[in-house]
Amino acid sequence: MRLLRTLLTALLLFGSMTIGAQPVSSALLRSEKMPEGTVYYLPKTAVHFHLLTEKKTYTPGIFCQYAERYLQRKDIPQEKQTEHRLLKFQLSLTGIRDTSKCFIVNLKGKSATSEIKLSEDGVLLAVNDTPKQVQQPLPFRAAPRQTTPDPLKFLSAEAMNAGSMARKAELTALQIAELQEHRQLLITGEAEEMPTDKAQLQLMLDEIDRTHEALLSLFTGITVCDTTEQVVTLCPEKEMKREVFFRISKQLGVVDKDDLAGVPFYVSIEDLHQQSQQQYDYPENKKDGGFYTNVPGIVRLTLYREDQQLATYNYAFAQFGFTELRGGSLFKKYPTQMILNPITGAIEKLHAEMPEKK
Repeated sequence: MRLLRTLLTALLLFGSMTIGAQPVSSALLRSEKMPEGTVYYLPKTAVHFHLLTEKKTYTPGIFCQYAERYLQRKDIPQEKQTEHRLLKFQLSLTGIRDTSKCFIVNLKGKSATSEIKLSEDGVLLAVNDTPKQVQQPLPFRAAPRQTTPDPLKFLSAEAMNAGSMARKAELTALQIAELQEHRQLLITGEAEEMPTDKAQLQLMLDEIDRTHEALLSLFTGITVCDTTEQVVTLCPEKEMKREVFFRISKQLGVVDKDDLAGVPFYVSIEDLHQQSQQQYDYPENKKDGGFYTNVPGIVRLTLYREDQQLATYNYAFAQFGFTELRGGSLFKKYPTQMILNPITGAIEKLHAEMPEKK
């Protein structure tokens, strides 16, 4: 969660009313009869799909049409091409405010000075304690693109001054062949001017390879790869059966689920009708007041690419469980700390400072 705001609550709710929380409708929020107290929300769970995609762009060389004639290469594309593909993906969960779960609480007695800690958008995070921090995946950072030299700078003077493109291509092909021959002579030790040591030999070979690669790209073209991360978010309210979630197009990359140009990726959400187990050691933790919290339900999320199942996960989702009023007796009688899970709204810690028995 981002910036937290701490609210000190010492408000009286209708005089004789004890500690307790009550649901708040949107109409009540707008009315002048709004009771005093701290308004808070519980979260619902959303899942982020972090998609790492590669964009491969091919640009033909200026001599591509002569590749078959001078290099005997028939596989050289003549047009610019762009292709996207999914490299990998990962999922992360987050909590967002559930406007259907709005409540108001007013604390009295030993809890009158309690600190109710909310997120920026009003989601309850903790009471008298430090909220839990959620570790999110680090954003993808692309490696710096390597600069490629201008291949025209490696052309011989004769090729540069040739009168036609065909003649330039022919002379460049001859230059490539001479480089290959010179490299072979250096490796076999038959060159007229051999280097004095291995280090100098390696420098000469590296320079030949660099020049050869640059000149060859004038025929074969240049391919550049860019890797980017895109995040697609899903916040399901009910079960889903192989519904199209997004598509990936070879030409356009990640596109909307309705764009038929892309290959479909499906998602299924199955309610397992299980709740996460919550155990409390306090016999006085009765439901006669306190705070509403979530008891999330367990769902199974499955991702498909066309007919191929890619991954399956079991997650706790707030909106597939139920809401429960917790901690009334504790907050009323004792100084009490509570921490909620910011993704599910479930209680992660509930501790009361009870006096020792004598």
